[in-house]
Amino acid sequence: MKKLGVAFILLILLAFLWSIHARVVENRTHTHTITPATNPSLQSPGKEPITARQYEKLLGVGIDVDWMSFPRVHRYYFYWRSKGVNVPEYFKKAGFSNVRIRVGADVVNNMTALIQLGEIVNDTLKAGLIPIITYTAPKLRNDPTSEKAQEHFVLWWKTVAEYFKGTSYLLSYDLLIESSGPIKAYPDVLNKVYGQTIAEIRKIDSPRLVFVTPARVSSPFYLTYLNVTNDGYILAEWHIYAGGPKHCTHNMTLIESAINASLAWSKETGIPTWVGAWRPFWFSKKDKSVQCPLQADVDFGKVMASALWNAGIPYDINADVWFFNIENLTWYQDRLPVLKAVLHPSSST
Repeated sequence: MKKLGVAFILLILLAFLWSIHARVVENRTHTHTITPATNPSLQSPGKEPITARQYEKLLGVGIDVDWMSFPRVHRYYFYWRSKGVNVPEYFKKAGFSNVRIRVGADVVNNMTALIQLGEIVNDTLKAGLIPIITYTAPKLRNDPTSEKAQEHFVLWWKTVAEYFKGTSYLLSYDLLIESSGPIKAYPDVLNKVYGQTIAEIRKIDSPRLVFVTPARVSSPFYLTYLNVTNDGYILAEWHIYAGGPKHCTHNMTLIESAINASLAWSKETGIPTWVGAWRPFWFSKKDKSVQCPLQADVDFGKVMASALWNAGIPYDINADVWFFNIENLTWYQDRLPVLKAVLHPSSST
């Protein structure tokens, strides 16, 4: 009789634990899914794989964020999170559609950083934003011919892919933040590590959306040197004016040429493109007090945003720290006119 009693208690305990497991699985599914009203062709965005062409239409206007790359911003992000504040909600309310999450941490050897990245991705999805993880890849960018650096790059993304397997398909991977530094002159190395990395990601999470960026500081004119297979889940990231228009002067011919080059390459390959970083203002790196007049910033913001919008190319601006004060959760008032120009390109012509 005593044995029957123990068995009965064990059955109850097992049933209780199973109910908890079921709730966790259900919770994971719901917290990783959002439903943008802008694309009715996707019945359940995130639950099912999203093609590159569908994703291109979902991206809209986004912003690069330093929640996982700048120590001060990172510290405040998790301070507010501990207080129950979802920082990405402020960006959703401002009108952004996605955030490009810049990551510098070595998640291969730092599980805390990987867990925190997961928390940021979850926060972003809960806020109704599309999360795009991008890696700063300091080892590869600074020492591109090193086999160890190349292997680490592939392993970094393999670690990320394994950790986020099962996450909403709205999450995508932008493999390299920018092909600046020594790697800018090694398109062959980029093609090599892209091929190896994409192969590893496809083994783990085959329909995950992946971005690649060309050589020469992510130049749109070097898209033709990319050697990637269009499997329906590949996009390319490029940028110009990532640091803003130097000395407050922009070149309309350059903007139009860059757009035309990306559109021609996209038409030839079938791979959509996205501008992952441009800054709608400029300041001197030597003296940050030397800045452009506000109207010049607004004018450039209108020109660039409208040109990309009219070409059907989604874009992200650089970066959150220039527009949002994470210490007190407010937008910088003097940047609001610029923000309005880039967030509403259809009315900026």
